[in-house]
Amino acid sequence: MTQQVLNINNTQIVSGTENMTPGEGGAHTRLLWAGVPPFSARPDVTVSIYSAEGMANAGTTFAPWSIEYVPGGAAGGRDLIAISAANTETGLETDVDVVCSYLAIGPSE
Repeated sequence: MTQQVLNINNTQIVSGTENMTPGEGGAHTRLLWAGVPPFSARPDVTVSIYSAEGMANAGTTFAPWSIEYVPGGAAGGRDLIAISAANTETGLETDVDVVCSYLAIGPSE
């Protein structure tokens, strides 16, 4: 989907919204690996996870349980933000389309 990058003095702000994919453990989990421009130190990262626009409300909620930052871990020397989420109904698989909006703020490289 889209990613926005804003640099103000020595601070970089990156935001984006992307579809999450089912994880290796099954359709009760979701993953997103987002490549972002490099930061010089670990950024503060916040996420919102919700059903895709236009999707019927399936009554399913996914909660983030891991946000990892890997400097240089994405293609082309970009940093990687890896976001994992799980269904709050433990082990309940679902085919609902899940979207993640993320915001990373930190020192620019």
